[in-house]
Amino acid sequence: MAVGPIDPSAVSLAQPHKPFDGVSSLEDSGAIGGLTPDSQAKDTGGFAGMFADAVGRANAADTVAHNAALDLAAGRTDDIHGTMIEAQKANIEFKLVGNVRNKVIDAFYELWRMSV
Repeated sequence: MAVGPIDPSAVSLAQPHKPFDGVSSLEDSGAIGGLTPDSQAKDTGGFAGMFADAVGRANAADTVAHNAALDLAAGRTDDIHGTMIEAQKANIEFKLVGNVRNKVIDAFYELWRMSV
């Protein structure tokens, strides 16, 4: 199964809650959660920015590992040790991002189940 690179801008993180007033719609305003698409791209602080950065680093590590594997397979290099190191770096980065994602989802469900 071939997996392509991850686009960090495509990672959907929850926006701050804004009550729906029943008058405006997403198509009319072009905004989600009170933020316009331009302000969403500029908001890089906090956890969302850190997570997007981690996804970007994981994507970069995957690209380096993929290129190293292609070079090894094509015979342009004989550095199998370096290729395996790059592959393991990419593997660790993806596991980290996946585990953080899973912890955030678990925390969300734990809050969901709380009685108020």
